[in-house]
Amino acid sequence: MRPLKRTKREKSKQNLNQYKSTKKVSTILENKISLKELWQLLFFSISSILLIFIYLNQAWNPIDFNQIEIAGLSGITKNDVEKATRIFFPRNLMELNPKEMESHLIKNLPIKGISVSRKFFPPRVQLNFSEREPIAFASRVLLNKIENGMIDIEGNWIPLEFVTQSKKNKTTLFVENWSPNKKDDIRLIIKNRFLLHSPIERIKLNSLQEISIKTKFFNLVLLGSNTDRLSEQINKLNQLQKSLPNLLINTKVKIIDIKDPNKPELKTEKIRDGGV
Repeated sequence: MRPLKRTKREKSKQNLNQYKSTKKVSTILENKISLKELWQLLFFSISSILLIFIYLNQAWNPIDFNQIEIAGLSGITKNDVEKATRIFFPRNLMELNPKEMESHLIKNLPIKGISVSRKFFPPRVQLNFSEREPIAFASRVLLNKIENGMIDIEGNWIPLEFVTQSKKNKTTLFVENWSPNKKDDIRLIIKNRFLLHSPIERIKLNSLQEISIKTKFFNLVLLGSNTDRLSEQINKLNQLQKSLPNLLINTKVKIIDIKDPNKPELKTEKIRDGGV
């Protein structure tokens, strides 16, 4: 029986030694993990401090126009942008207000929209433009002088120097005596121009701000001072274009007054033999 007891003691001692060894290994692993976490924390802390230092250093350094990246331009040139943004440079990135610059550029350049963003690594400013697309030539009276330009689909004025020659060559429509007060009426006519069976060649405003149009078929069509009944006027004009050639033999229509589309008035003249 004594040998059996000795065996049990030996086994108990062996288990104790294994436990101590396992605990020692576990303690070593924990110390390694703690040391690794400490080094990671130290590394990220130093990196964060370094990045903050670089950020502050870059953010407070003044930048000039050469550090601007521009995208989305066609008719407007980089020189035009430089002139328009002259008041903002040199200035550091922290002082630069993107919204202020966006508002300033929209007021001073013929653009539909713009996005201004600051980049700190490396320090620069990104300008993404959305230009207005010219849809018609236009003229306006400014300081008792006639100025020529173009307008977009919304009726906004675009100076000719901001339009490329290729876009000018694609345009045939003309708006005479454009006025900002009639921009909405002009926009409505232009957007509905394809509903007419006869293509519009000219939109004109007189001194009383009354609107008339010239089409390929009709020389002068009086619409009046607003476009409240434009859809009715277009329908009436299409009906007249279809019916008049059969009704007016040897007669040319000079003026059509459809201010009231229910009571159109025509001014005609006889066509001479052998010509007009």
